[in-house]
Formats: sequence, C-alpha cells, structure tokens
Amino acid sequence: MVRSATVPRRKPRLRTELSEADEERLQEAVVLFGLPKAEVVRRLIRASVQAGPALSADNTRAVVELASQVRMVGRNLAQVLKAIHRGQAVRIEDTEAVWRGLHEVVAAINDELTEMTVAYGSKLRRQAKLTLPAGAGEEGRA
Repeated sequence: MVRSATVPRRKPRLRTELSEADEERLQEAVVLFGLPKAEVVRRLIRASVQAGPALSADNTRAVVELASQVRMVGRNLAQVLKAIHRGQAVRIEDTEAVWRGLHEVVAAINDELTEMTVAYGSKLRRQAKLTLPAGAGEEGRA
C-alpha cells in the first residue's frame, strides 16, 4: 500500500501471537500493575534496555505524591530565600539548622525513590527473565 503525502504517519504498532501461558502471564501483569496491556509491554521493553524505571501502579502514585510534596517545599524555599535577600527575614546564618534538616529530608526522599525504582525494576526484569549481557550498560551507572 502506497501512502499519500497528505496522510499522517501512524505510530509504529506491534502485533504478535502469544501462547496461552504467555497470555495468562500478561493478564497477571495487567492485574498486578494496574495498567493496560500495551503499557505493560512498553514498560517491559524499557526495562529490558535500561531506558527508564519500571514502576507498579502503587509506586507510580507514591512518586506522584512525593513529587507534589517536593514542589511545595521548593516553592516555600523560594519564598524564604526572596525574603532573606530583601532583608525581611532572619539572616541565613541563623537558619543553618533548618537547612541541614531540610537537606536530610530531601536525601531521605531521594533514597526512597532510588530504592523503589531500582528494586522494582530489578524485580520486574528478573521475573520477565530480562538480563543484560555482561558489561552492557556499565558506562551509564557511574
């Protein structure tokens, strides 16, 4: 079939046949992750080439909530810094303990997100029997 220049190109599609056992596994993944079939397949593809973290539906909701909290803290910090620079707030030297505490909270959130994405991605790849060849992807981990 020849495409006309006026017809927009559709996104690439994949059509494949699955064994009954693989279809059952895909259905289990849909239920487990709370995602549509196509999204499960996309995430498995991404995980197989280390293109991004694979998250469960629960982890995705947790990340969205944490991101919202981090944005709120960021807005508040920006307001505090503006007040300090205008001389309307205490000196920055007097707030060192607050900044240290904030740094610890941000580090804890970062650690939680890292653990969540790395552990879940590793579990997903193991369960999907997706393994990297020896030495592949090493340069991106430094």
